[in-house]
Amino acid sequence: MGATAEGIRKIAVFDRLLRNGYLNEKSIIFIDEPESTLHPEAISTFLDIIAILAKHGIQFFLASHSYAVVKKLSLIARQQQLSIPVLSKEGDDWVQTDLLHDMPDNPIINESIRLYEEEVDLAFQ
Repeated sequence: MGATAEGIRKIAVFDRLLRNGYLNEKSIIFIDEPESTLHPEAISTFLDIIAILAKHGIQFFLASHSYAVVKKLSLIARQQQLSIPVLSKEGDDWVQTDLLHDMPDNPIINESIRLYEEEVDLAFQ
């Protein structure tokens, strides 16, 4: 496993933990930046795996600055009717939303949208 790419190793660790019985329906997993070291398509696959494990009772806490991660989790929530609570900081306040109902209003998403709109504006100049 030492020669395996870091991103693939991340997915392989879940496989190994499941196979040896270390993870079960009472497990809690914390992942900081799940998109780190993963190819964009692998990020979606990794989040699909997390959703499957969550449906089997494993609880996940994720921290991410990636619009792609938040958007993919939003799609999973809506497709599977799965509650995915989100905690975001807005100024001095913490706001809770649920991806089952909508995307959170936060600087990560707002900046992504602003950059997309800027790109569209350039395309029509």
